[in-house]
Amino acid sequence: MKTAERRTKIVATTGPATDSDRQLSELIRAGADCLRFNLSHGAAAEHVARIRRARAAARRIGRHVAVLVDLCGPKIRTGLAPKEGVRLQRGTVIEILPRPVESTPRRIGISYAGLAREIRPGQRILLADGRMELLAERVSGGRILARVKTGGVLTSRKGVNLPGANLSVPAMTAKDRSDLAAAAAVRPDYVALSFVRSAADLRRCRRAMNALGLADAGLIAKIETPEAVAVIDEVMAECEGVMVARGDLGVEMDPVEVPTVQRMLVERAARSDRLCIVATEMFESMIENPRPTRAEVSDVANAVRDGADAVMLSAETSTGRYPFAAVGLMGRVLAEAERAFSASGVLAGRAALEGRGGVTDVLALAARLVETHLPGAVLVAATETGRTALFLSKSRPPAAILGMSPSDRALQRMALQWGVLPVPSRRCTRHRDLILAAERAAVVHAGARRGSHVVVLSGTPLGVGGNTNTLQLRKVGG
Repeated sequence: MKTAERRTKIVATTGPATDSDRQLSELIRAGADCLRFNLSHGAAAEHVARIRRARAAARRIGRHVAVLVDLCGPKIRTGLAPKEGVRLQRGTVIEILPRPVESTPRRIGISYAGLAREIRPGQRILLADGRMELLAERVSGGRILARVKTGGVLTSRKGVNLPGANLSVPAMTAKDRSDLAAAAAVRPDYVALSFVRSAADLRRCRRAMNALGLADAGLIAKIETPEAVAVIDEVMAECEGVMVARGDLGVEMDPVEVPTVQRMLVERAARSDRLCIVATEMFESMIENPRPTRAEVSDVANAVRDGADAVMLSAETSTGRYPFAAVGLMGRVLAEAERAFSASGVLAGRAALEGRGGVTDVLALAARLVETHLPGAVLVAATETGRTALFLSKSRPPAAILGMSPSDRALQRMALQWGVLPVPSRRCTRHRDLILAAERAAVVHAGARRGSHVVVLSGTPLGVGGNTNTLQLRKVGG
């Protein structure tokens, strides 16, 4: 497999529309670089079986694909409702009970026992991604009386947001711990934690991951609340990447602020050598339609312009009617946006060229500077963990980046890194053999020709993770 024109990676969510072996294979062939398994829906055992099938499909196709398990978190939902839903009329007062009773036009239940203790009169209660809005008027005897400000039809198990409420519910629930333990059997490459509000939330999740043998999995913080945005530097210090969960962000805060927050998060991630995934409603119309809207195409292009490492498809590929077309079209939009922004110098302007990550980061910076003076050069990161390739990726070079490793774990993690093509290699005991392997990889996977240059980052002694300390320039055929 040669390096692709597209550098920004695609995360595709699996689900009923992409469940069979054939569908998972087609999703990967369409261009998915990372498969997301959303544990908010379905049993953990179903996801474990699907992950095994997805990994087998990737092996058959000959691609390294990252696996991301997305923990549910303390998602607050309404109770069941009749099939046709219940209509909440503007101006009416309804009763809210902190237990999942069936919804009626005058009463709804919410799956959070502590609600009555933690909400105050005047606070907003948003239902179904903010499409309906209630205002709390009175709290008494474990129930809440609220007036409908914006009505609509409420169906079963819709999400509830409580902007401004200081909820005591933990980011990692008992269900999350159980789901993570089940997922540990298939060793996911990344774990996403929902409803992050502080660095402490991530530390708790990290301890749980370590106890389950997942110390080498990347931890992704989903940024869904203003609290997380306010302490983003502390949050990024405790994880390998962030996901800009724009759906909940747009409900929890003023939606007009979300584009600015998205750009800030992408920029902070670049400067911190962290991954940044932009998510939610990127091709929402393709859940039902074969083509995205022009606004959606522009949204994806803007994520490229901001400098995102990856973009994510949710319902488009999990339950949508056109999952494979959505991935294919996403790839085309990304490639065209990268071409345009590279030509104008925008992507280079986003490069994180500060060398803050120690010796490895400084060497990646040096490799980037060498490459700018040697047109056609290929960058090769010989890595045990994938970290060296990430540093090269964050400098956003126009050159091809090959992440060469004998470790399947590293290869799968590198599948989510911007511009990095994972290349399997044998474990070398001599540095000369490693350099020759890098040269061969550059020829086979990046089309390097005789006389062109290969810039190799590696570590001495060989085979020791986190020890990148060598930069070597090699002329192909020299």
